[in-house]
Amino acid sequence: MLLENKVAIVSGVGPGLGRATALALAREGAAVGLAARTEERVQSVAGEIEAMGGRAIPLATNIVDADDCTRAVAKTVDAFGGLDILVNSAFRGDGGASFADADLAKWRKVFEVNVWGSLQLTQAAVPALRQRGGGSVVFVNSMSARKIRPNEGSYASSKGALLVAVRSLATELGADGIRVNSVIPGWIWGPNVQLYVDWQISERGVTQDEVIAEITEAIPLGFIPPQEDIAEAILFFASDMSRVITGQSLDVNGGEYFGV
Repeated sequence: MLLENKVAIVSGVGPGLGRATALALAREGAAVGLAARTEERVQSVAGEIEAMGGRAIPLATNIVDADDCTRAVAKTVDAFGGLDILVNSAFRGDGGASFADADLAKWRKVFEVNVWGSLQLTQAAVPALRQRGGGSVVFVNSMSARKIRPNEGSYASSKGALLVAVRSLATELGADGIRVNSVIPGWIWGPNVQLYVDWQISERGVTQDEVIAEITEAIPLGFIPPQEDIAEAILFFASDMSRVITGQSLDVNGGEYFGV
């Protein structure tokens, strides 16, 4: 039980990586605060964790709202007695417009969630982490910030800002025993990629195997990393296995991109 007697908050708990992360942390003994905008979704994941003998509290939370962030931390501390781990998994995607044609107001909305929302929730968590003598903050980043593709400017730029923020926060919060790291997935096999594959099948008349082959051609390991495997990398940073690691960003993408 790597996280026995630990308390965590996971933001962005949907059907994908946020859920997989929450289940992995609970499996290792953590009590988990489940934060997402849709209350039914966090209620459902809380039920899954409780069914496996774990402890969880659903937190209907919009991380863009500062009061929501403060309430999410307070409810978790009240329910479980403290806070040791924060996983920032909430995100907003890119609409896919080229920069020349983009509405920069939409860029701001992406930054509002991916950068300001994540930082806002982290700031709200710092006092509780300090009270426990330290802890771990993990940001879920994206290979989009490493491997730049056209028409993803707002998303890639927001995630690039978080790469620098992780190092800055690690430098400032280290004296409090708070470690700050990020996991950088590439393709993640889960509901979102399944939707993309289904769309390609519909648009192009190809098979699922053909779409997956196109994706995995650039992945040396030859398969799309499942969301459960990405969650294990997050678990590593959340646990004391990484207690001397901070300010680091770990690429978890099957070898599609090698970070330097």
